[in-house]
Amino acid sequence: MSQVVRIRPFDPSLPAEYCTTFDVSQDGLYFATSADHYAPGVNVYVSSDYHPGSPLNHALTGLVVRVEKLEDDKFGVAIQVF
Repeated sequence: MSQVVRIRPFDPSLPAEYCTTFDVSQDGLYFATSADHYAPGVNVYVSSDYHPGSPLNHALTGLVVRVEKLEDDKFGVAIQVF
């Protein structure tokens, strides 16, 4: 099942981005991105169904556990959600 999620690194100098997941489970997700700032051990916030300015936005804490090089200068990123 795919869904649009907002991924925001804990590090405020790194940009947040909206990604479509390729795989979602109860405790994690996998998506492709062209951003090269993800690495195993990077902490992120994950928000699904995100709407800017909405008081209903809720972010989960996640940890990047795997990064794979994909075609077309993209990376596959696996995040464990807590």
